[in-house]
Amino acid sequence: MRALGRQVGRLALHLLVPALAAAAPLAVIPAVTSTQGASGWSAVAVGLSVGVATSVVAELGWGIVGPQRVARGTRPPGDLFATALASKIVATAVLLPVAAVVTAVVADEHRPAAVLVSVGVALGALSPTWYFIGLGRPLLVLVAETGPRVVVSVASAVAIRAGAPLEVYGAGMVLAAAVTFVVAPRLGGARLPATGDFRAVGAVVSSQLVLVLGRGVATTYKSLPVAVLGTVSPGSVAAFAAVDRPLRMGLQVVSAIPDRLQTWVGVPSAELARRRSTISLSLNVGLGLVVGLGFATCMPAVADVLFTGAVPVSPDLAVTGGLLVGVICASRGAGLALVSAERHAHTTTASICSALVGVPGTLVLGARLGALGALSALVVAEAVGLVVQLVVLVRSDRTPRGQAPRPVPPSGSGPPSEASRC
Repeated sequence: MRALGRQVGRLALHLLVPALAAAAPLAVIPAVTSTQGASGWSAVAVGLSVGVATSVVAELGWGIVGPQRVARGTRPPGDLFATALASKIVATAVLLPVAAVVTAVVADEHRPAAVLVSVGVALGALSPTWYFIGLGRPLLVLVAETGPRVVVSVASAVAIRAGAPLEVYGAGMVLAAAVTFVVAPRLGGARLPATGDFRAVGAVVSSQLVLVLGRGVATTYKSLPVAVLGTVSPGSVAAFAAVDRPLRMGLQVVSAIPDRLQTWVGVPSAELARRRSTISLSLNVGLGLVVGLGFATCMPAVADVLFTGAVPVSPDLAVTGGLLVGVICASRGAGLALVSAERHAHTTTASICSALVGVPGTLVLGARLGALGALSALVVAEAVGLVVQLVVLVRSDRTPRGQAPRPVPPSGSGPPSEASRC
């Protein structure tokens, strides 16, 4: 019973951390829409879209492979953290100016505010969440990262309602990222990068290039639809973002389940890992059904409160968003299984297939049907990616594998055999 209690407690922490992180923007959105209307929300949504896309690429795939590498303990966790952080610092420094320029071009109004939001979100690439998840210490995520973000979000909401400009929100996010950067290594028993870590950046990026490519491709249809839609149907951005942002916030909350399962499925025994991956996939499919149904049912009413009536969400948009939630949850389960089977390079294949459907689909259907068309394109794209991952998993299960654990490559060296096969 004590063991069960500990597991329940850990799961509760894994749920609490993303729930608070997702709740932080909820304080800001009503403040933005009540003072700046749909135009203010569109600007913030564009900044969030480009910023998330930038952070996903600059994160270099550490959120995928990092937790299981920490859990397996093939290298001192503190050194692994320093190596990862060095590579992410370099990637972020290169991509931040690009994010700022893209945001300024796409945003129609409130451009300085949108750019600041984009930069603040992009700095999330330096997040230590993957490291703390690998250590099995989600409470540290709450203290080092989620806490500062919640504080600045609430403070920004109060300031905006009091008449402060929208730039306050983005500036606060930059400040929160700086606090996390300083605090996280101290709390996690890690160190900041040294010269040797920065010298190894080229090798790290090269070894994880397949993952980086996959993340970059996935970004084009997962994180950038707001920006893409803004080029073909600017008037649909507010309605689309009114579904997409709460949807992503909800997915961030339920990500606690696959996050908690990462270390559970990441065991050395191939047979045990396969069995656990099957259970994990089933759990994520069930989760998607429940959460997707809840989203489709509740979102129209939630939007009236969240966006203060400035941006309504119709039932058809809510239902399509619910379908998207369900497919994404199932895809997360498949992705965990691929990583556990050391087939994570094939997530890039799935991402490419999804992007080939999602990007043109968003452009064409978004231009013709607006927000509903863009959401429908994302549903189809995610479904294609899910099918590709499932096919790889089935083929992997048919491949004879020994019971002895295969060597786990040291962090920074990546899985070259998998990369070469892709």
